[in-house]
Amino acid sequence: MKETNTGIFTAPNALEYLEREPDMQVQKLAERLWTVTDGVRRSIFLEGDTSVIAFDTFGTPGAARAYGQAIVQAIPGKPIKTIIYSHDHLDHAGFADDLAPDAEIIADEMCAKVIEVRRAKGQLKPTRRLSGERHEMDIDGVRFTLLNPGPTHGTGNMSAWFADEKVLFSSDTILPNARYGLMPDYHIWNFVRFMRGFLDLDWNTFVPGRYEVSNRARFEIGCDFIEAVQEESQRAFAEFVPIWMLDAMQGYVGGKLSERFGSLEGFEEHIGLIAVRVVHHYLMGGWGLEDTPAPGLVLADEVA
Repeated sequence: MKETNTGIFTAPNALEYLEREPDMQVQKLAERLWTVTDGVRRSIFLEGDTSVIAFDTFGTPGAARAYGQAIVQAIPGKPIKTIIYSHDHLDHAGFADDLAPDAEIIADEMCAKVIEVRRAKGQLKPTRRLSGERHEMDIDGVRFTLLNPGPTHGTGNMSAWFADEKVLFSSDTILPNARYGLMPDYHIWNFVRFMRGFLDLDWNTFVPGRYEVSNRARFEIGCDFIEAVQEESQRAFAEFVPIWMLDAMQGYVGGKLSERFGSLEGFEEHIGLIAVRVVHHYLMGGWGLEDTPAPGLVLADEVA
């Protein structure tokens, strides 16, 4: 048995978490398209003519192995020969070495650069880099479109549009609930604008990177919710709300939005955390070049 891949964990007591193999639930969305979840994180995989194309790897070696076993049960006799990273985060794409160590790995160029510099144990480097906003893919007889509209979540986030199946997959972006509390690494300046751009495409089913499969109407509600949190978080300044205090932001923003969005699952538990996260975006000016009106500058004069 090979040594456990540990990502960037250093504490020995993390090994139990890393090795656990969760139960995976698989749902067929179309003739060649499946979605799979461990109950929290979610991804998709495709049946090619001779092989499987898997998106992401899940976030531990144990989960990656469980993901691989779920694929074998759904599509017996076809190996995973392609892995597509939706973005750089280890909790979604951290353990290709445990899923399919010999697969071709496709990622956006910026995602690839982060992975190369990070050197997390188990997160294999991409072997094929994509540059630009739109890529028409034809892999082992399966056709789909990869889309990178600009900074949304993580680095080099790529979404997948299956035009014939009318399905959109976009990991850790819009969710059909309010459970994703701190929204880590959401690039807020451009986020909703880029997300609403997906509504120009023809799709009905939305597969997020977490929780349940959703649809177009709930995707729009998710956009509306984030915009509303942004607006009320800015009003907190005018009302002299102590923006660093969780209870104060929960009471102010939650009170403003409860009538419209209080029915969203997780609203009461998370609205304060989300508001604190968002209000400090406006206080500090964002989280780097990605959070500016010209996010493409992140590629200028970059470190090789």
